[in-house]
Amino acid sequence: KRRLSLCVGCGAQIHDQYILRVAPDLEWHAACLKCAECHQFLDETCTCFVRDGKTYCKRDYVRLFGTKCDKCGLSFSRNDFVMRAKTKIYHIDCFRCSACERQLIPGDEFALREDGLFCKEDHEVLEKATNSENNNNTTNVNNNNSSHNNNNNEGSNSGCQQLNLPAFSTMRLENVTLCCYRFST
Repeated sequence: KRRLSLCVGCGAQIHDQYILRVAPDLEWHAACLKCAECHQFLDETCTCFVRDGKTYCKRDYVRLFGTKCDKCGLSFSRNDFVMRAKTKIYHIDCFRCSACERQLIPGDEFALREDGLFCKEDHEVLEKATNSENNNNTTNVNNNNSSHNNNNNEGSNSGCQQLNLPAFSTMRLENVTLCCYRFST
């Protein structure tokens, strides 16, 4: 005995010759399977994504749910090179100091703060301003407590062995780690 198939799109019983099955338990009339956003018909010629019981074309799924740049908010294409800093991810062109807009490249020292991404120089200016406002001592620089220890001393010329980048000192400035991150796809 044939089991009864109900269309997720319209709720009616499916009597058609073909049933479109999306995910193990979602069945559709061919005329009912559409993108929840743009209402494009979805068939065997396009990729279909399901989230929270709704179907999406690839373009809308990536736009709504794909990983986005932490600076500009736009999605990444598969050909984009990106920069990562802890849990943040940026287009290469967006990986810039929030204060001076200088593009940061692998090997540059930077600070990832709650208020943005900063080059070493602008971070130090912000720290001095914060310290003078709070009447605190100068920022404590401590190379031994870095979360990314490249085993270099200040002024060493051997570079970052872990990421194979040119020499620079990795520093920890009051809970803000300045470190290197290389390109990844």
